[in-house]
Amino acid sequence: MAIPSHKLFLVFMSLLLVFLFLSPRSSFSHPLLSTSCLSHESQALLRFKDALNISLTSSRVNLTSWVNGTDCCTNWTGISCDNHTNHVVSLNIHPLFAEGVISESLCQLRFLTSLTISLTSGTVIPPCLRNLSYIRYLDLSENSFTGMIPPFVCSLTRLTYLDLSSNNFNGSMPSCLGNLSSLTELYLFFNQLNGSIPASLGSLSSLTELDLSYNQLSGSIPASLGSLPASLGSLSSLTELHLSYNQLSGSIPVSLGSLSLLRNLYLSNNELRGNISENFFHKLTRLSSLSLSDCVLNISTIWIPSFQLHELSLLSCRIDGEFPSWISTQFSLESLELTNASLVGVIPSWLWETSPQLYHLNLSGNHLEGSLSSNLSICTQLLELDVSRNGLSGCIPSIWPSNISILLLNDNLFSGKIPSSLGKLSRLQILNLANNFFSGNIPYSLGKLFQLLFLNLANNKISGMIPASLSNCSSLIVLNLGNNSLKGSLPYEFSRLRQLSSLVVHGNILNGSFPPSISNCSFLQVLDIGNNFFGGEMPPTIGNFSFLRVLVMKKNNFTGNIPSAIGQLIYLQILLLSSNHFSGFIPHTIVSLQAMTIEDQYGIVLSTFSGEQTYQDGLDMTSKGIDEHYTYILSTLTAIDLSNNELDGGIPFDFGNLKGLRFVNLSMNNLNGTIPSSLGEMGQLESLDLSRNNFFGKIPMELTSLSSLGFLNLSNNHLSGSIPQGTQMSTFAESSYSGNPNLWGCPLPKNCSWPQYIPRPPEVSINKEKESTKYPLYGIALGLSYGVAFGGIVSLILIKMSWRRKYFNKVDAILKIVFPWMKDLTL
Repeated sequence: MAIPSHKLFLVFMSLLLVFLFLSPRSSFSHPLLSTSCLSHESQALLRFKDALNISLTSSRVNLTSWVNGTDCCTNWTGISCDNHTNHVVSLNIHPLFAEGVISESLCQLRFLTSLTISLTSGTVIPPCLRNLSYIRYLDLSENSFTGMIPPFVCSLTRLTYLDLSSNNFNGSMPSCLGNLSSLTELYLFFNQLNGSIPASLGSLSSLTELDLSYNQLSGSIPASLGSLPASLGSLSSLTELHLSYNQLSGSIPVSLGSLSLLRNLYLSNNELRGNISENFFHKLTRLSSLSLSDCVLNISTIWIPSFQLHELSLLSCRIDGEFPSWISTQFSLESLELTNASLVGVIPSWLWETSPQLYHLNLSGNHLEGSLSSNLSICTQLLELDVSRNGLSGCIPSIWPSNISILLLNDNLFSGKIPSSLGKLSRLQILNLANNFFSGNIPYSLGKLFQLLFLNLANNKISGMIPASLSNCSSLIVLNLGNNSLKGSLPYEFSRLRQLSSLVVHGNILNGSFPPSISNCSFLQVLDIGNNFFGGEMPPTIGNFSFLRVLVMKKNNFTGNIPSAIGQLIYLQILLLSSNHFSGFIPHTIVSLQAMTIEDQYGIVLSTFSGEQTYQDGLDMTSKGIDEHYTYILSTLTAIDLSNNELDGGIPFDFGNLKGLRFVNLSMNNLNGTIPSSLGEMGQLESLDLSRNNFFGKIPMELTSLSSLGFLNLSNNHLSGSIPQGTQMSTFAESSYSGNPNLWGCPLPKNCSWPQYIPRPPEVSINKEKESTKYPLYGIALGLSYGVAFGGIVSLILIKMSWRRKYFNKVDAILKIVFPWMKDLTL
C-alpha cells in the first residue's frame, strides 16, 4: 500500500529539523535556532563599555543597545557571534569617539576573529591581546596609541589584515612583522615611525597592500642598510605600495619594476633620487596610479606605455622640456599633477581632448606660456584646476566646466577684466586670481557664489567699489582684495557675513573710520585692513571677534586708546597696530591673549567638495629691524607690533606671561618706566625692540635667559647702569644700546673697560680737585662765593613775583620729564 505524498512531506520536514538541531557544524540561521550570548562574555563587554566613557553626543556608534540582561549576540550593536558556540567572534565599533581606555576585559573574548576599535583616547594597546590567538582581522586605527608598536602583535600569526594607522606610534618598525606569513594587508601610515623599513617584510609573499606613508622612515636603498630593501621586489603578490611622505633616500630599486601585479605605486615626498627610464615600467602593465617626486625622467618622446593610468603625480620631477607626449596615450586619466617639473611651452590642446574625464589638474610652478584655452570646457568633470605660478597670459576663458570647485590662476600674467561668467559657477569654493594684471571692476555676479569659501583678488589693477553683492557670499572664510585701486569704504552689507573668517583689504585706497559693517562678523579669524587711510578709534566691539587670530591695522590714521576689550581675543596670535596715532596706556588686558602663551599654532581648514584644504596666508611685518615677508603665518608666527604710535605709560609688569611670543616691537612711542623683569620669561622671543622711548633704570638681568633672542634694540632711551655681561646680551651691536648716555659696558666701545659703574667726573674737575688739596683757602673762598650767589637767587625768588613764577614753571617742566606720571599735575 502506497504512502500518501503529504505524509512523506511531513516525515521529510521532521528529519530536516532533527538534522538542524543535531548538526554540530551548522551555521544556518533559522528563527527556531536562537543564539544566546554567553554570560561571562556579555559582562566583559559591559566592563569594556564602562571603561570607554563614551560621549554619546559625538559618537556615531550608538551603544545604548548594550544593556545588561539582553542578548548581546542578537541585540547589541557591532557584535557578531558564532551560531554554534555562541562565542563572540566579531567586535566592530568604528568610529567611537570615546574618552576612556580599552579595558583588558576585552581579552576575555578569546574566540574573537575580527576586532575593530577606533577613535578612543587610550594610549596603550592592552598586552593581553596576545591571547586572542584566533584573531585574523585587527583594525586599531585612529586611536591615540603611543610608544613603539608592541612586539606581541607579531605573535598573532593568523593575522591576514593589520591596520595600526593614524596613531602616534614611534620608534622603529618591528622586524618580527615579517613572521606574519598570512598577512595580506598591512597599514601603518600616519604615525611617527622612524628608522629603516625592515628587510624581513620581503618574506611576506601573500602581501597585496602595504602602506607606510606619512611617517619618518629613513635610510638608503641598499638592503644592507635596511631601508626600502630590494627584497620588496620579491613581493610578487603586491598590488598596492604606499611609501610617500617619509625621509627615504637613495634611488628607487629596480626590483620594484618586476612587481607585475602592482596597480598603485606611491613614492613621492621622500628624498629618493635618480633617473627613471621607460625600462623601469616594462613589466608594470597593470599600473593605474603612479606618484613620484624629485626624480629625473629619461623617457623617450616616442614611448607608448603598456599601462593605462587613472592617476599620475610627478612632483618636482625634472622633465625639462615641453609637455610629455606619452601622456596623450593615457585615455583614462582622471588626475594629473606635473608641479615644479620645469615644463616650458604651451599647454597642448590634446590634453583636453585626450582626457575629458579629468577631475583634478595641477600644472603649477612651471614655465608654461601662452593663453589658457577655452577648450578646457570639454572636461565637464573638472573639479580642481591649478595653473598658478607660471607665465600664462592673455584673458582668461569666459566658459568653464560648471562643476569646478577650486580655480587657482594666481601668479601669472593674465590681464583683462574678470569675466562675469565666473558668477555662474555655483559650486565654486576657492577662487584665487591674485598677482596678475586684471583690471576693471569686481564683477557683481561673484555675489551669486553662495558656496564660496576663499576669494583672493590681491595685487592686480582692479578699480571701482567693492560690490555690495559679495555680502551674499555668507560662507566666505577668506577675502583678500589687497593692493589694488579700490575706492570707498566697505559696504554696509558686509555685516551679513557672519561666517567670514578672513577679511583682507590690505593696501587699497580705502578711507573712513573703522568699518562698522564688519562688527557683526563674529566668526572672523583674520582681519587685515593695513596700508589704507582708515581713521577714528578702534571700537570696543573688537572684542566681539572671539575667534580672531590675526589683527592687522598698521599704517593707517587710527587714534585714541587701544581698548581693553582687546584682551577678550583669546585666540589672537598676531597683533600689528604700528604706524598709527594710538595714544594712552598699553591696556593691561593684553596679557590675557592666551594664544600668545603657547608655541604651536594651526591653520585654517577649508572643507571643500574634494576634501580639506589648508589656508595659510603670508604677511609682511617689520621684525629684527627690517621689513620681511613671512609665510604660513598661522602655524609659525606670534607677534605684537605697536611701534610708531603715541603710547605712553609703562609696559604691563606681567607682560612676560605671553611666553609664546616670538616678535615684540614697541619702539617709537612715549613709553616710560623700567623694563619689566618678566620679559625674561619669554623663552620663545626672537626679536625685541623697545627703542626710541623714555625707559629708564637698569636693563633687567633676567633678559640674559632669553636664549632664542636674535635681535635686540634698546637704543635712544634713558637707561643707566651696566649692560649684563656673559651672555648674548654683550654680543649685540653697539647700535642696540646707543643713545643711552648713562649706560655702559660692552659692546659700547668707550666704556668696555670699566670694571664697575662709577660715574667719572670731567677731567677738569679732577684737576681742580687736586689743586684744592694743595690750596685749602681756594676751596673755602669758592664755597663762600657759591653760598652768596645761591642766597641772592633765593632772596630774589622770595621777593620778586615774576622770578618766582619763572622758577616754579621751570621746576614743573623738569619734573614732568623725569616723572611722566606727573604730566597731569600742576606745581
